[in-house]
Amino acid sequence: MAEHKVTTTVTDYLDWRGDLTFQAAAFNEVDSLLLCIFSYINFSRIPELAVWEPEKALSIGQVCSRLTEKDEQMGLSQLDYIPVMRQAAETERFREVKMFAFDSRNDETQEMQFAAVSFLLPDGSVYAAYRGTDLSLVGWKEDFNLSYLAEVPAQVRATEYACRVAAACPRRGLRLGGHSKGGNLAAWAGVHLPEKMQKKRLVAVYNNDGPGFNQSMAKKEEYLRIQDKIYTFIPEGSIVGMLLEHGEDYTVVASTARSVMQHEPMSWLVVGTRFVHLGERSQLGRVTDEVLKEWLDSMTRQERQEFCDAFFDILSMGGKTKSLDEVQEMGISGAIALLKEYMGADERKKKIISEIFKRLAADVKEEVTAGAYEGLRSANRKLKSVGQKLSEKIEKTKRLDAKGGCKQKLAAAFFAGS
Repeated sequence: MAEHKVTTTVTDYLDWRGDLTFQAAAFNEVDSLLLCIFSYINFSRIPELAVWEPEKALSIGQVCSRLTEKDEQMGLSQLDYIPVMRQAAETERFREVKMFAFDSRNDETQEMQFAAVSFLLPDGSVYAAYRGTDLSLVGWKEDFNLSYLAEVPAQVRATEYACRVAAACPRRGLRLGGHSKGGNLAAWAGVHLPEKMQKKRLVAVYNNDGPGFNQSMAKKEEYLRIQDKIYTFIPEGSIVGMLLEHGEDYTVVASTARSVMQHEPMSWLVVGTRFVHLGERSQLGRVTDEVLKEWLDSMTRQERQEFCDAFFDILSMGGKTKSLDEVQEMGISGAIALLKEYMGADERKKKIISEIFKRLAADVKEEVTAGAYEGLRSANRKLKSVGQKLSEKIEKTKRLDAKGGCKQKLAAAFFAGS
């Protein structure tokens, strides 16, 4: 990861620009990420937030006053997002922002994990923020299902949610956004809105390090209609955001974190009203992307489905565990239990899991070898270039010396351009 001179993140943005209202400074990509961060907070203990009438919406400050320590966030982050939301509620910029239409569903039968909440912005638009993957196993299973299903239940619900929000706010422009899987849901919903709504109501879609779609999606008319309205941001070491395909352009952003931890939105660097934009992704990010794509391409749709079913059946220990938290809390005993679950599985399940992970290991080895080889070739090219220049300088110096050049001229000739 490259070192960056800027070290400011979204919390610094609130400190420095929180006094500017949306009338003074237009809605931007950093505002969008903040709303997506807030969507990870568990609002289920605030029934007033589940209303769909905009006139009954609560201000961010009112919502914060109802939050307690029991209202933990539902995402993967180890950071606490509630203090960030409270910080925003104290600013002139977010004080008048109101929230409503909180919807959260976790259905094991449908293999669906979905949550979203909407924000009424002072600029006259409404922003629907979709939550990314939480710690539930059903949520992770649904993410894996994206690799072989044409659509997953959360995507269908995301479109229904966007249409319902638009109907509740008929005079407002519609913004959709999310982080991680939430970004994918926002983009999916935007693509599947009615054509008239896409053209007349949809202002923008913000996909913050969320997966793309399969290749066929980028060719569809409904996708092409809103392609220019999709703003995709990925950190330089992105893994999640580069899964599947992005037909739209994407912006690479800098982060204070390394490798996979760059997925944490609180680590993204901010300057003024935007993220710190970079020209390209890191080498590690590109190599990881190649490995994962080769791994997925090595499997048929049927193999992907069988692997997902077998892997998560073992991970859930036959229904005994419901979340990654539960698995982690079991510690060593959990690891032993998982091993027993695997060893006790039928031979077909074990063969599927073993074979797929062998392919992953082979792809990793191939990419690492290729990377090392390319690194050696690059170093060799540089050494040859340096050697050539040195040889030319020596020959030039010899010619001057033969002509009786003074020491000053000889030194100047040798060190010229060094």
